[in-house]
Amino acid sequence: MKVWPLFVVMLTLGGVGCDENPVAPTAITNVTWKLETIERVGSATITVPNPEQYTLRFESNGDLAVRADCNSCGGRYSMEGSSLSIGGDMACTLIACAVPGLDTTFTSALANVRSATMSGDRLVITGTNFTLRLRN
Repeated sequence: MKVWPLFVVMLTLGGVGCDENPVAPTAITNVTWKLETIERVGSATITVPNPEQYTLRFESNGDLAVRADCNSCGGRYSMEGSSLSIGGDMACTLIACAVPGLDTTFTSALANVRSATMSGDRLVITGTNFTLRLRN
């Protein structure tokens, strides 16, 4: 009779070890975040006139989808606590947008993120010498 409880424990532990989700579920996942401002050290704050053209979406499986003006990007991210890292292999389309925008500034900042914090419907992403403020 003592074999049955041991079997249940082994199944439970085996299920935990098989989790293929590299990113713990958080409140920032599966939400489309729209960029509102870019703050850079030594520069004036940039208010984004069209936030729906600059978006981030963190999927619960570790995939990242980015819209940067008329370009789209995809990649991977990892998050532990407030520490955020976006893989350096983010791939973007290279369409020449009709009006020059903030696409390069936005994607360059994303390549250097360090942390993310959320409060209500706001997300603040910081990195080396910049802060991105987004809303959902």
